[in-house]
Amino acid sequence: MNNFKFSAFLVSLSVLFTASACFSPAANSSRSSTTTTTTSSPNADKSVQSTPSAQNSPTKSGNYQQALNDYNAKNFDKAEAGFKEVIESDPKNADAHYYLGNIYYDRKQYETSLPHFEQAAKLDFKSTDKIMAWGEAQRALKQYDRAIVQYQRVIGFDPNNANAYYALGLTYIGLNNKIGASQQLRKLEPLNKALAEKLSKEINAAK
Repeated sequence: MNNFKFSAFLVSLSVLFTASACFSPAANSSRSSTTTTTTSSPNADKSVQSTPSAQNSPTKSGNYQQALNDYNAKNFDKAEAGFKEVIESDPKNADAHYYLGNIYYDRKQYETSLPHFEQAAKLDFKSTDKIMAWGEAQRALKQYDRAIVQYQRVIGFDPNNANAYYALGLTYIGLNNKIGASQQLRKLEPLNKALAEKLSKEINAAK
C-alpha cells in the first residue's frame, strides 16, 4: 500500500514538471518578437527627418534672370542690385559683370565700369562684345594704347567688325594721329558706310 502511494506521488510530480517546462518557452518567444518590432521604428523616423528640404537649398548664382529682365525693362537701379547679388554668389559670372559694367558706363561712371568689363572679357575671352566694351571704357578714360589692344583683339576674332574699326579710328583721333584714323576709315568704308561717314566727319573736325 505504501509502495503504491509513493509511486502515485512520483507520477504526479513528473506531470507537474513537464507542464511547467512547456509553458515558459512559449511566453518568452512571444515577448521577444514584440520587442523586435517596437525597436525598429525610431531609426526609420530619424532617417526621414534628416533629409533636407529642396526649398531650403541656397542658389549658387543668384537671380540672374530677374536682374536681366529688370535691365531690359530699363529698371537699372533694380538691375544693378540684382547683378551685384549674382556676382556676390558667383564672382565668375561674366554676363553679370558685363551688364553691370554697361549700367555704370551709361551713367558715365567709366572708372566703376572698367573692372567689370575687364573681368567679363577675361572670363569670356572670346566674346567680341565683352572685349569691345572693355576697350570702350578704356578709351573713355583716355587709356588709348590699352583700348587699341582690345579693338585689335576684336578684329582678330571678327575681321569684319565695323564697330571695332570705327572705335579704332576714334582712338587714333584721341592720340592726334589722323593718319592712323584715316587708315581705319579706308577699312571701314566697305563694311559700314554710315559709320564711315561719321568717322570721316570726326577726322575732318579734329585739329
